[in-house]
Amino acid sequence: MPRRLAPFLAILLVCSLGSSAGAFPQGLIDWQSRYGATSPAGDDAQCQLCHVNASGGSPWNAYGWDIVLSLDDLGCDLDSNGDVSNSEAFFCIELLDSDGDGGGTDNLTEIQLGTQPGWALGSSNTHFTRSGTIPGQTAPGGVGQLDPDGTEPPPPPPPPPPSSDPPCDKLKRRIVVEPGDSIQDAIDCIRPYGTIIVRPGEYKELSNPTNGLNIDKNGVRLIGRADKSKKKRDKKRKGRKHRRDRDKDKDSDKDKDSDSSPPPEPEPTEVVIKNAGNQRNGIVVVPPERTDCMSCHTSMAPPFPLKEGVPPGFPKETDPWLYDIVIKNITIEGFTNNGLFTEHVDGFKFVNVRSVDNRNYGIFPTLSRNGVIKKSYARGADDSGIWVETSENVLVENNLTEGNVNGFEVSNSDDILLSKNEARNNTVGAAILLLPDIFDDRPGAKRIDLVDNWFHDNNKENTARPGSILAVVPSGLGILYLGVDDSLIMGNRIENNDFGGIGIVDYCSTVAMTPFSCQNDPSVTFEFVVDNLASNNTVVGNELVNNATNVAPGPFAPFAADISLLTFNDNGNCFQDNVFDSVVSFLGVLPACQEPDPTPAP
Repeated sequence: MPRRLAPFLAILLVCSLGSSAGAFPQGLIDWQSRYGATSPAGDDAQCQLCHVNASGGSPWNAYGWDIVLSLDDLGCDLDSNGDVSNSEAFFCIELLDSDGDGGGTDNLTEIQLGTQPGWALGSSNTHFTRSGTIPGQTAPGGVGQLDPDGTEPPPPPPPPPPSSDPPCDKLKRRIVVEPGDSIQDAIDCIRPYGTIIVRPGEYKELSNPTNGLNIDKNGVRLIGRADKSKKKRDKKRKGRKHRRDRDKDKDSDKDKDSDSSPPPEPEPTEVVIKNAGNQRNGIVVVPPERTDCMSCHTSMAPPFPLKEGVPPGFPKETDPWLYDIVIKNITIEGFTNNGLFTEHVDGFKFVNVRSVDNRNYGIFPTLSRNGVIKKSYARGADDSGIWVETSENVLVENNLTEGNVNGFEVSNSDDILLSKNEARNNTVGAAILLLPDIFDDRPGAKRIDLVDNWFHDNNKENTARPGSILAVVPSGLGILYLGVDDSLIMGNRIENNDFGGIGIVDYCSTVAMTPFSCQNDPSVTFEFVVDNLASNNTVVGNELVNNATNVAPGPFAPFAADISLLTFNDNGNCFQDNVFDSVVSFLGVLPACQEPDPTPAP
């Protein structure tokens, strides 16, 4: 039997028997596991998600047939084990438009909208069999919401033809954008170091099919404004509440440590930038030479495959830089890859930026330096909510992440301080990493400090891309330091994380039992192996409560604990004045610190 047909013949058998005992075909179970057990597309259609008949089997609809082809396509074999799993096949066709309905909306977007990725309205459907195709068919009844021609959200219409007139008579120092106006037009017409004020409203930008907004000038300040009358009312309410609380607390304990309280939740913004239709990125801040992402990549989804002839690697230090960018009080929502992305930016400040349901990464500075991410929020990323990558000298303070795989991630970066943040209901609260695939472009990961943060209840199911290294990380981790050096973990509260509280581990020994072992990974160089040990990290004054109490079985289960030190030597790592219940260490003990007064990076 051809391997590609086996899962779907299993669907035929189980669907023919019915689901009276709660049985589901494995293909449907895997699909619902990836896209949500209550996805209307899968629940309403069941077998007819992929098949013409409710009993399953041949013929297939367009979506099911693309899955069949992917199961036999080793280009979809992300973990290179010689076999394509159902999850890998689903991922491989997410950005295809299987039903070809004319709207150009990819399968992933249709699934997220609860519409059927394989069925469209009218006689525009094709049935696929092993012996041929049957075009011009209507969709069967009872399969839920069908996808009309041009389903919402439609792809952005093509930009108007270029005009001989300049877009603005002269570059301006200050521009106010009203609802119905284009923010991108304002960016195009602002002078360097100018300010753009955006009035409350929902904005869909149509000028670029890949990015909502492109910022490629120095000194741009993009500021969302709230409704003034509402702001005044809220200020009065807060004033009255403050006076009541002040009077109530006159006799309370005056010695409370203000740093022990959780960070305030970021305020919602009244300026929302939404996906205009299958756009990949919300706001992209890069030098002018880098705005056309699709000129280099065939896809902006991980692992960002390059077009033929494009050399690998990041821009070099000598390439152009962008300077002094401010983005404040703006929500970025529903983009298929990234919310806010930077590359080669020196000097940035992101304040009260909210990333909501941007598929891969929320707030994502790369190859950048001298920045601040503050009072911001990230939710709904299948990778990292806030990720500082290949950057240096960045402060990440008073932010909240929830419902992501990694709440916070820092990788291959130096001199980063995460302070007074909260991470909850993610798979991992904070992943601090040295990674081999970007080591040649940015070697090392040093002085990445976590101070006075609250990481709790990070037990979300791991929904990372199948075949990625993040997909093998167990759910339920508070803090993971992987191959990182010279860093400080101090004064954090870490609680209710099912797998563990703090893990400090060497890279190669940790991944040895996964497909990413250093012996088999072609991106691992000799220089990386030399640097892969986690060393000289100081862990002091942290409170760890109720971690590692609900450990799922798996290869990493024996290493679950409040504190895990998985280094074959102490490598200069040390521990002092921490409150915890359980420890796992190859050394049998936790080395004590010689220097009792560590200070975080500036």
